[in-house]
Formats: sequence, C-alpha cells, structure tokens
Amino acid sequence: MRLEKQTLTSTQAKGRPLLTLIIPTRNEARNIPVLVWELKEVLSGVDYRMVFVDDSTDETPEVVRTLSEEDHRIVLIHRKEAEQGGGLSTAVTMGIDVAAHRSDYTCVMDADLQHPPRKVREMLEEAQASGADVVVASRYAQGGSYAGLSGPVRKAVSVGSKYLAQILFKEARKTSDPLTGFFLVRNAAISGIQFRPTGFKILLEILVCAPELKVIEVPLNFQARNAGVSKANVRRGLEYLAHIASLFWYVPSAGRFWKFALVGTSGVLVNMLTLITLVEYFDANPTVAWMAAVGMSILSNFLLNSSFTWRDIRHSSRIHFFLRGALAYPVAIVALGANFAVYYPLIKYVSADFPYYAIAAFLGIIAGTSTNFILSSRFVFRYPAPKSLDPTVPPEAIAKEAREELKADWVSLIRAEGLSYVAQSSATIADAPRPLTSADKSAIQLVLRSSQPTLMVTGPRRLPQARTNTRWASSLAVPVLNGEHSIGLIYATRNSTEQFTEEDLHWLTAYASTSLPIFYR
Repeated sequence: MRLEKQTLTSTQAKGRPLLTLIIPTRNEARNIPVLVWELKEVLSGVDYRMVFVDDSTDETPEVVRTLSEEDHRIVLIHRKEAEQGGGLSTAVTMGIDVAAHRSDYTCVMDADLQHPPRKVREMLEEAQASGADVVVASRYAQGGSYAGLSGPVRKAVSVGSKYLAQILFKEARKTSDPLTGFFLVRNAAISGIQFRPTGFKILLEILVCAPELKVIEVPLNFQARNAGVSKANVRRGLEYLAHIASLFWYVPSAGRFWKFALVGTSGVLVNMLTLITLVEYFDANPTVAWMAAVGMSILSNFLLNSSFTWRDIRHSSRIHFFLRGALAYPVAIVALGANFAVYYPLIKYVSADFPYYAIAAFLGIIAGTSTNFILSSRFVFRYPAPKSLDPTVPPEAIAKEAREELKADWVSLIRAEGLSYVAQSSATIADAPRPLTSADKSAIQLVLRSSQPTLMVTGPRRLPQARTNTRWASSLAVPVLNGEHSIGLIYATRNSTEQFTEEDLHWLTAYASTSLPIFYR
C-alpha cells in the first residue's frame, strides 16, 4: 500500500486538482477498463484524480496498476485483509482521508457502471454553479429511476430503507435519496468531520453529522450492473440498521424528536411507578400521589433530556442548570394543556364512544408531545448565543474571559508564524506565568498542521482506587483561521476531576471564530 500512496503524493505535487473520484472496488476487474475509459471521455478538460480503494481477491489491483502506468491521474490503494474492517464504508473514508482533502471536490461512485460516468460532470457543474456543498444523484428525483435494482424485493427494501432514514433524521429529508452511493461533496464543507460509518451508507453519515450543508440533487437513472455480482445481501441490511442505531445514539442532534419521545415514554413508567408506590405502600391520597408522580416524571424527563436528547447543550453554570430544570415544569404544564385542548373537544363534539375516544387520546398525546418538544427546544434547552469578541479589548482580557467561562487553569492566545508560534497573551489562576510543556507543544503543533479544533485528555494509566478523585489533564486547542490558514490559536488547559467536554470545545470554537482581528492587531 505504501507504493500506491507514494504515487498519489507524486501526482498531487504537480498541482491541486479540482476533483477527486473515490471508487471503492471489490472484484470489479471486468468493469474497471470501461469505467476508466468513460470517465476520461466525460471529464475531458477537467483536472481530476481517480482513486481506487481496493479490497479485491481477483485481478482488479493488477488491472488498476496497469492503467495507472498509462495515466498518472489513476491511483490505487490496495488494502490488505487486516485493513478491510468495515468494508465499503472504511474504503470510502480512507480514500477521503488520503486523497480528497487535496482537491476542491470529491465524487464517490461505484465501479460497476450502475452509476453512469456521464453524470459526474453534470454534478460537478451543478455544484460550481449553485455553490452547493453536496450534490446527490437521486434515483427518486423527478426524471430519475431505480430500474437497475434487481427484483421487486430489493426495490422494496431500498424504498423502505430510504423512508426509515427520512423518518428518523430530518437531515435525510434534504434529498429524496439519502442512501445513494453516488454523490459529490465540496471538501472544505466536510473538513474536520470524523466520519464513522457502518456499512455502505456514507451519504447518510455526511448529512447527519453535518446538518448545515446545502444539498441539491440531480436525477439518476440507476442502471443494471455491467458485469460481476452484486454485493447486496442480508449482512448489508443488518449493517445498515447498525449504522442507523449508531447515528441515533452517538450524534447528539440526530433524531432529536424521537429521543425526546423515548424519554417521554420512560416518564410514563416513572409516573406510574411513583403513583402506585405512594398509594399502595404509603397510603397516600390518590390525588396527592398523582401530583407527586407528575412532578417526578417531569424531573426524570428533564434529567434524561439533559444527558441524552440535548447532551450537546452547554450549561453555563449549576444555577443555569437548575433554572432550566425549573422552567421544564411550566413547559410540561402547557403541553398537558395542549393535550387536553385536542382530546376534550373531540370526545365532546365528535363522539365519546370507542374507538373515537382512543383516537382522540392518541391525537392529544401527539399534540402535547409536539408542543413540549417545541417549547423545550426554544426555551428550556435553547442554544446559548456564543459570546462575540470586542477587537478593542486587550488580549489579556480575552484570555481571562475564556478561562473563566471554561473554568480552565490556563488559557493562552498563541500567534502562529508558519509552523512556529509565540504566546501572545495568557491568563492563569496562578500568579506566575506558566511555561509550555511538551504536551502543550505537541497539541499546538498538531492544530497548526491540521487547522482543526482538538480536545485532548490524559490521565492515570490504571483505574483509580475507591474514594479518590482522579485528576485528569485535559486541553483544548482551537485554530483561528484566515481562509484555510491558521494564523493562531486559543489554547486552554485544565487539571481537574472534571475533564473538558465536547460542549466546551464547541463553545471555544464559536468564541474563537470572531477573534481574527486580535491576531492582526
């Protein structure tokens, strides 16, 4: 694999290409020459690179190597068996990591010619004309077709899988085909995102992990496979379900309404357990017990929503957390009112007979849950507005403000000079200035090279003993960018039992985004 990577480096040293094509392959030897010939025809006049990420057991790598000797724009990354974990998903992300960030656009497509090569140029021109971050070749857009899918069962599975993604994730509704394997992305728009897809639905991963992307689509006539055997099977279906579950669980903003509904369901259980316990075991008055049960369920819902549904929302202080908890009660009462406002008129003016009252109750639950979710989003778990920097404020004051907000031990504004750097100003809880440690220097160099925010945590090598509070050394390093270049960074450290979190990193990133004038002053 080292030989192919060296070839990639040598080709890209000649200039930054406009487009990189990432083509994952597994036993596609008969399709590769036709695909390469058609891509050359359609991309005439375009500066591009063609990267094959190969997991084949047939002669596919030899075919690609032969073609690459004739055309320096063709590159092969052949993965050994030990490197093939994750299958197609890791093949695509490896291609993006190794090659795509060195071009302006990346197009992901299959090698079996079900994705017509002539569409690539249309997608590229559409992206340039519209300024879109993602261009999707959609089988379900007007003018598109999925006739190339083999058999009615596979077509039904494709449609069902699409609707499952769109029901769970609002980001997937930006396109009619969120599961297509044929799409083009602007590399700057996805820079710094660590994708961890399971299976082969890379586009869904991109849409959910970067919800701010501008997405447009072009119609795709999905063609029949040119040669070889389809890789679709039951295992791929299970991988898709695992990917859906992974996105739902690990991406905070993904499927937020459904997370809220799950928490609400748990609140029903808390309510019933509290009510039954108080009445049956403590002889409490049923009305008083009901009020206590409602209070407990609202509290449990708030705590679970804080740690699960809106875990990416930063609480600026413990008092802020308690105020949000208090606000959850009037919001819940308004939601109960919305529930009753739908239920009561229906049973009064439509019918109180079965099943009408059950339908009315169900509609009331939907109204109450939706009202609760909307009000909770806008008031209880509202994103705090990031603080804007005043360019006239001394850098020392800015460092002090950031240190207090992050509850850090030390914050420094560091100006970059190439890959070298110099501390411009700092704020520390100690009186004496703090020198940079080797760990600090490594983190700073990493951020200057990558231009990406970094959260680093180090701690004891073994588990702490009981009744001890382990102290962890954690740091945040956020670059200050002028275009694509780092002109400096804000660096924070903390040695505490409480580590820096992703929420701290998000806050500092937003804070640093307005600090450009400070480093030019």
